[in-house]
Amino acid sequence: MPGNLDEFTPFGYLRNPAHRATSWSETRGGNLRAASDYVGVEWVYPVGRDPISRAGLGLETTIGGRACGTRADFEAIGLTSRYHTSSILGFDWGVDGLVVEARFFLMDDDSLCVRLTARSHAVESRRLDVRFVDHVEGEPPEAHTRIGPTRMEATLAPGEERRAYAALTRGATSSASQAASHSPPEVASRPRSAVEAVAIQLDTATCDSAFEDLLVEDERFAASCPTLVGDWPAHWREGLHHDFQTTRLLVQPPGGILQDVWPAWMAAWPRVVLAEGTLDMLRLAYADPALAQRAVLSLFRDAPQPNIPCVFGGGESNMLAADGSRCGTSPAWCLPFLNLELVYLRTLDSAWLAQVYPHAAAYLEWWLEHRVDGQGWLVYKCTWESGEDGNPRLDPTGSGDADISDRVRPVELQATLAHAANVMAFFAEELGLPAERWHALEDDYRGRTRRMFDADAGRYRDWLIAEQRFSGACADRPYWGVDPCRYSAQSLTPLLVGEPLAEDEIWRHACPPWTLWPSWTYSLVESAAAAGHYARVGALAFETIDRVYRVTTRRDVVGLARPMPGSAPEFWPEDWRTYGGSDAYGWGATTANLLIRHLFGFKESRQTDGWVAELTPALPPALLSQGTRYGIRRLNYRDVTFDLTYIVDPHAITVSMDLRREPHELSIERLDAGGSRVVATETSLKGLSHTFQAQVGERLRVRLE
Repeated sequence: MPGNLDEFTPFGYLRNPAHRATSWSETRGGNLRAASDYVGVEWVYPVGRDPISRAGLGLETTIGGRACGTRADFEAIGLTSRYHTSSILGFDWGVDGLVVEARFFLMDDDSLCVRLTARSHAVESRRLDVRFVDHVEGEPPEAHTRIGPTRMEATLAPGEERRAYAALTRGATSSASQAASHSPPEVASRPRSAVEAVAIQLDTATCDSAFEDLLVEDERFAASCPTLVGDWPAHWREGLHHDFQTTRLLVQPPGGILQDVWPAWMAAWPRVVLAEGTLDMLRLAYADPALAQRAVLSLFRDAPQPNIPCVFGGGESNMLAADGSRCGTSPAWCLPFLNLELVYLRTLDSAWLAQVYPHAAAYLEWWLEHRVDGQGWLVYKCTWESGEDGNPRLDPTGSGDADISDRVRPVELQATLAHAANVMAFFAEELGLPAERWHALEDDYRGRTRRMFDADAGRYRDWLIAEQRFSGACADRPYWGVDPCRYSAQSLTPLLVGEPLAEDEIWRHACPPWTLWPSWTYSLVESAAAAGHYARVGALAFETIDRVYRVTTRRDVVGLARPMPGSAPEFWPEDWRTYGGSDAYGWGATTANLLIRHLFGFKESRQTDGWVAELTPALPPALLSQGTRYGIRRLNYRDVTFDLTYIVDPHAITVSMDLRREPHELSIERLDAGGSRVVATETSLKGLSHTFQAQVGERLRVRLE
């Protein structure tokens, strides 16, 4: 199994690139997921969150005269999953020396296949009876046909293995349907119901080839995907696996207006959004930076306007202001320019940066032309652009599309424009281009940000344009249970550009709702980490990761029906019984970012003259038992793959860095929290393995010579 994990929750989603949306009410292709009531996989229509019909391929068996048809029946005989990726979903069970494995996968966009393998490890012959069963509810949008054998029935001698394929197809263009065209005329010509079996033999060679191709893709991805080792909580290793597989699942093939792969960020309604797309690809870059870079470039290059409006894959708009303006997310939502910077810093790929740079510049220039008031302050056209749909802080009416450009100057727009300009200046200098424009913009919007600091209140506050004053309280119009005019995770973004803010004000936001939605959590932790609060960020990351992974790795859905395990959820409620979001949601996998970047503390460095990274270990007290080891295998950074391990000692953490390919000399610089002053320097001899000491909350710069 990729990543050397050997057991998973027997639930999850499969990548279905044929699923498309052209509006919020028009989708085709269906989501592809494990069935919750039987053992198998099904297409659900129109989407997984609110299905009105489904068509699936399931399994039943009889063991010792006992029929197993439901999930509960199979759970009683030890149902599990020993293979679980975005391409192949496995179900496994074994009784009395007979081991059965089923692997579900797409042979093409319209052919769902199962590869069933049975092996006998018994010392005597064993009877096998597994049946391939159709499941249909409602009225699927097109006919589905089961092709292949109806069952695998045999007596297996000791050591014997049997294998069979079956498929569920839809439409007339699938590979399996083409095979069905060779069935007898009386079978091929008769009318078919919603799901009907066609008793022909599948082309085993074609099925094998498709399956093996997916195995190769999985192995390639696993070879460079980080995984946890050591004494992490038991469910964390699998949780991280599902984060990366969910992220991978959402990368769409070229099509529509997109010339190359692109990030859909949600399985239900695949669409182009700058904020979530860059956040998801930042995560994918831990495992497959080249694919992540291609997808990010598609977002910029193929956008119908410079502001990267939110559109479906065919270019259909899905975020329009009341006046018909095509809107996209702002420089503040999910911190897209931080994401761009970190993707670049992982690879130092200047050719990719040279392609992205003019589009990123055009995006900012568009905002500076179309989203400023008469005095040059950045404003939103509508709350949808903010990502905080209907927030009374921005629009007292609570609308999504109403024009609010003359009402409020939000703190986060001024601060993140300054941050984006700083990133663009850095990019320009990396490419040998003039940076004066960006430096001037950074100075301008840093100054504007400072003017939004209310010294009496000790915090940054939005400015009401007509009233010419700071925004007051609006507790009578709560947003997610809080007064949004007093509390806003986005008000912390001045920290990204080094502006000061009292620590107490930061941590007033380390609570719901800001810790329940990945977008807000991401803004909160990045802002706090930029101010050097590594240990407290690590504690917040620990609580969030543990709470989410317990749900995404659970083994049944009896006590909690949603979200479906085996994929990342849309958000992270404290009481999961209230969950009403979608499954297979990209930003729900931001737990991976929290784990690697903030709890483990492996960070990118702006020093680009060689291999330089930073470490800010932030293990919380719950993980600091003496002698425990916490490692991440296959970290990939600037063309070096390595394993990094923390060993908890009585008064420090011993860091072990194991290089996989070439030996290097290593130097360590201990920095102050701001990163501007080197406190101490250490060096070690050239080698494949290096160890050094660190403290929780410390900031270190690591350089390979």
